Amino acid sequence: MAHLKLNSIACVGALACVWTIPFAAQAQTLPEAVAIALQTNPGLEAQRAALGALGQRRIQAVAQRRVQIAGESSIGYAGMWSRERGLAGAVGSAQYSDTTPSSIGVSASQPIWLAGRVEAALSQADAQIAQADARLTSAEINVMRDVVFGYADLGRDLNSVGIRTQNSVALERQLEAARVRFEVGDITKTDVAQVEARFAASKTALANAQARADASLSAIERLIGQMPSDVRPVFVLLQAPGSLQQAQVLARASNPDIVAARLGEAIAKAGARVIEAENRPRATLQASAAGALDQGFEGNRGGNVGVSARLSVPLFTGGIATSRVSEALGNANAARLSAVDVERQVVERVSNAWRQAQVARQAVTSTTEQVNAARVAYEGAELEQSVGLRTTLDVLIQQQELLEAELARAGADRDLQVATTGLVAATGMLSPSSFSTSRPSVQATALPRASFPEEPMILVQKTLDRVIPMPTRVNRTVIGAQPD
Repeated sequence: MAHLKLNSIACVGALACVWTIPFAAQAQTLPEAVAIALQTNPGLEAQRAALGALGQRRIQAVAQRRVQIAGESSIGYAGMWSRERGLAGAVGSAQYSDTTPSSIGVSASQPIWLAGRVEAALSQADAQIAQADARLTSAEINVMRDVVFGYADLGRDLNSVGIRTQNSVALERQLEAARVRFEVGDITKTDVAQVEARFAASKTALANAQARADASLSAIERLIGQMPSDVRPVFVLLQAPGSLQQAQVLARASNPDIVAARLGEAIAKAGARVIEAENRPRATLQASAAGALDQGFEGNRGGNVGVSARLSVPLFTGGIATSRVSEALGNANAARLSAVDVERQVVERVSNAWRQAQVARQAVTSTTEQVNAARVAYEGAELEQSVGLRTTLDVLIQQQELLEAELARAGADRDLQVATTGLVAATGMLSPSSFSTSRPSVQATALPRASFPEEPMILVQKTLDRVIPMPTRVNRTVIGAQPD
């Protein structure tokens, strides 16, 4: 596995403009990752297998009204002997015979009237299958949501790596410039130490950002079962309900957790009907035929054929039937109340997700303004420092504020994506098709790139060429600067 390890500030600078990270696998985009997670997630596969097994209960319910045929055969060995005693105790004669008695038979039973047993069992099986399907849908939504969250976290962390990378590059160049200016006596050792401290801190912060990006990448590998081959911090914003009321209505109607909870009441009521049906009369038509050979003595043959109608009527069960029905109805009432509780919890999640999405949208707007203002302040401080109106510390402070603003913007974009996805998931409307209907204008918008100038002091130098005579600024020449 290829890691995003940064061994030196040189390779940090090389990675600053590279956003595509190759890995030996296949998933590249968020929709592809969602599709792979839905296909390969072991938890979902287990639930699908359980749902398939649960489907057999419908077959079992229908089988109650079908004819049942049974066959039986036997074969054995029988030996008989006798001895006669003569006069004076002498043995007169002895006889011995053996046979191999065998029999074969077949019987059939056809229910005629089951007093609603099949219908009740079918209702219970259908409700159980529907509940399992709703729970599977809920699990699939959770997996898709987690994949989106994982990609949002990874996008934020990769963007943070890029921002901190360019910050470190800028600080390294400022440190080189500061050392040159110190050698010519333009600034003091304190100014150089301030830049050195910030540069050292930036390397530590960059290493921490890289560790978080590696952790986010490992989380995605856990979710989709493989390492993504092409990870880009692309911002995908799903279509969300237009109002809180609309979101709540959708959640009450479509959230699979609410659907599964409501089906719990239907399952319990169907179970009560099954128990009631078991204590009703049932009528069955029975037929049998059998044949026997060598029964009793050799050569003996026999057989029988019979047809009968049987009516079974429970008369007294000692109260167990009534108790079981009352238990099932009690469970139905408990399931109904649990469904109300689940609905309230889902509505609360929807309301919280809606508010978080609103706050995240405001944060994106405010952090964008913060980045623009911090960039102007930083570039202005650079210019003012070059003409002696600002100190090195002033520039470092403005640079730190720009760094924090860029990181805040990356975090706000991630929060908006997470909140919007969480809102769509809470309504129960999140599906693979949701990613094909995401907002194209927002989907194509990459996360904010770090905006520190690659050559901050060179830009200042070019500006000074137009306003300050060359002799005045000899001491401010930066090593590696290109002439105009």
